[in-house]
Amino acid sequence: MVDLLVGSALFRDSFVGGGRGHVDLPRARAVGVNVVGLTIATRWPNLRGSLSGWHFRSLGMPAGAMRTNVAMAEWLIGRIQGWCDQSDGGLVVLRSAADLQRCLAPGGPVGILLGVQGGHVLDGDLVNVARLRAAGVRMLAPAHVMDNALVGSGTGRLSGGLTDYGREVIAELEAKSIVVDLAHMSTAGISGALRLLKRPFVLSHTGLTDIAGGRSRWRRYSEATRNIPASLAAEVGAAGGVVGIALATQLLGGSTLAAAVRTFRAALDAAGPGHVALGSDMDGALKMLIDVEGLPALADALLDSGLEESIVAGIMGANAVALLRAASPPQ
Repeated sequence: MVDLLVGSALFRDSFVGGGRGHVDLPRARAVGVNVVGLTIATRWPNLRGSLSGWHFRSLGMPAGAMRTNVAMAEWLIGRIQGWCDQSDGGLVVLRSAADLQRCLAPGGPVGILLGVQGGHVLDGDLVNVARLRAAGVRMLAPAHVMDNALVGSGTGRLSGGLTDYGREVIAELEAKSIVVDLAHMSTAGISGALRLLKRPFVLSHTGLTDIAGGRSRWRRYSEATRNIPASLAAEVGAAGGVVGIALATQLLGGSTLAAAVRTFRAALDAAGPGHVALGSDMDGALKMLIDVEGLPALADALLDSGLEESIVAGIMGANAVALLRAASPPQ
């Protein structure tokens, strides 16, 4: 079982000892989760960080670490590594295909696919791609909830396409075997990226505007700007990518398992059965349909809807595993 994206590192004090929140190590192991895409971000919802700085201070981030985006990322990664150190071998950061295989073996540790949302983390310097890779980052989304120098965000002010710098970053990420994550990109940005990508890639967490596409009169963030059209999911699948479906009730357009099944089935119809996965966004900023203990119920609901067991197995983990095996260096 693989969940491509959870936000626990940004909102939980601990991942190892359990407690409040959507997901933690004890509950993940209890339901059979093998890999979690533990993601970090350094600015939201603006690039200056004036609206998120207080949050990082509440986590204990020192002022010195907040001087640059890459330093903030390294501090957060250190926090995650501290959880691994506390886990007595039960939690490990995935750096290679060999690490992934350990986590898939019976009784193996839970693997962390370490990700970053927002290419502004690079502070405008391509050298920082290698710096983040050395720290364990294996997935990076050029966009987050606001436009940046790489690409427009679906929820950004301009929602433009990839810039020349953004294209350079994608090439460097692929050169360093870091999975490119198209989540949060504008539709123009996604379409532009699809013409460039040569290695396995994901769109880690989204819903579909065909099902949940309402707009807000007051906020740029809405189902219409955060989700993607099924036609774009089809393009992602045709290009060999994997579309992760989020379990936020707002993005599903409902608060029942039936709403989730409806979105997963629409994604399967669009992208194809080998190209749909789970990207819950648990422990993020949105209301979730279920917590990690509800994942078996989600699988049952998908099966009860008439989907074949092999297709449900693909959604719940096999499709993501195939992509990660193809994307990861051997050692």
